[in-house]
Amino acid sequence: MSAEARWDRFCVAAVACAVLLRLVYLGAPELLFEEAYYWNYAQHPDIGYLDHPLVVAWIIRLFVSLLGNLEIAVRAGAFLSVPVTAFFCYRLTRELLGSAAALRALVLVACLPFFFFSGFFMSPDAPLAACWAAAVYYMHRAAIAQAPRAWVGLGVAVGLGMISKYTMALPAAAFVLYVLADRTSRRWLLRPEPYLAALIALALFTPVIAWNWQHHWASFSFQSEGRLESRFSFSLPRFVVNVFTLLAPTGVLSVVAIAACREKLLSVGAAAPGAAAGPARRRSYVLLVWLALFPVAVFAAASLFRVSKLNWTGPAWLALLPLMAPLVTPAGEGGAPRLVRWCRRAWPPTIAILLLIYAGTLQWLGGGLPGVGYPPNTHLIGWRGFGGDVERLVERLERETGQEILVVGMDRNRIASGLAYYRTRYLERAGRETSPEPAFDTASENLFGGVGLMYAMWFPSRGQEGKTMLLVGADRGVLETNRVFSRVATAGAIGEIPVAKAGKPAGRYYYRLVTGYRPAAGRD
Repeated sequence: MSAEARWDRFCVAAVACAVLLRLVYLGAPELLFEEAYYWNYAQHPDIGYLDHPLVVAWIIRLFVSLLGNLEIAVRAGAFLSVPVTAFFCYRLTRELLGSAAALRALVLVACLPFFFFSGFFMSPDAPLAACWAAAVYYMHRAAIAQAPRAWVGLGVAVGLGMISKYTMALPAAAFVLYVLADRTSRRWLLRPEPYLAALIALALFTPVIAWNWQHHWASFSFQSEGRLESRFSFSLPRFVVNVFTLLAPTGVLSVVAIAACREKLLSVGAAAPGAAAGPARRRSYVLLVWLALFPVAVFAAASLFRVSKLNWTGPAWLALLPLMAPLVTPAGEGGAPRLVRWCRRAWPPTIAILLLIYAGTLQWLGGGLPGVGYPPNTHLIGWRGFGGDVERLVERLERETGQEILVVGMDRNRIASGLAYYRTRYLERAGRETSPEPAFDTASENLFGGVGLMYAMWFPSRGQEGKTMLLVGADRGVLETNRVFSRVATAGAIGEIPVAKAGKPAGRYYYRLVTGYRPAAGRD
């Protein structure tokens, strides 16, 4: 068997392994805090939310209605977003460099860290990546292939992306700038197709606009003024580390090779049936590099003043995957630049190591690894049991006091989200129903002067006057502050509940029963 054929089989095996890992473990680990928060979105269906648009909530709601309140149902939308992302990435690479390179692009979608985990854990990044991949494909079709119908697809992709996550505006803005700067593409400005695409995107984005109008532009303000007014933080080094984490070192090296070895990479598959010709390839290179560079530059600039988030640049690299694909090929081409040869030698072990890391991580999160413990209070590890412990405590206290109890997670949204979900799971496993359901009687620390994000809208402090509450915190100190005592009539003793998973300690949480809640003066 030739080296090329062996590498093709390796690529197919790597893609299959990545898909099977996600499928087998999809329901094994507990939810992340963020996933539980978005599950709570789905329990409060709306056309918009404070910190993200609506798609993540409606996807979760769809699969929960089909499969029940299971972890696999919450994550099903993330799992199914990967084939969409892969489809558009494959088609773009095939049209540019041929079928052999397209297979390599599939390996990158399957195995690079950002795409692997965004296709496992449910977040707005999952539908965003699918829409981003579709938008890049249709941008290429519109600008390089000059295909009129591509504008309709582009409008749909951008519109759905915008109601998934606002950062979809970045590739859209980059494409507008490209059309204005490129002489060939400027011809489209005299035709109706670009304006139809804009109208389609705007129509799809209308629900988010309507929600913001109804709520005094709260989400737009939170994502713009709120971000700008946050604490100054120079996090460019963290931004660089995040890029290495999302792409792996070999991926970063490949990005450098794309910049340094353009002609060599654009010569790959030049004779392949249906592949783009020389001039079209060069224009494609400029377009795809620009579609990646613009969002990454924006995020890099933001990291000079604000904390860099791990997932920021993830979807932006989709534009470079077709150009990175020729590097995922057998080494041994003597005339290739040294940097290209390094990348080609590095990719096979990189892919194998990444798959081993993913398998170990998912097993650790799902069932545990021998001799490996859990950091205390990490996400919702061990909360299948902890949620039941808290629900049984609530039931006992309600019998003793004769009062309905509102559970309050004493942080921004993590504890409340996790308890709402895992208290619900406990009741379902026990075959019991309660009214109200835990999602509607679990609030956040906004009731005590903190920031609760959507919890401030679901549980406004004025609506909780006189209630008896069970406060739950990861730190004993948060239950002993003046902001607690100043808002309640009585406060009971502090208790604690240990958390464990697979027989190993996984943290400890504290609780306190308070009565006679009263909101602070002037608060809603």
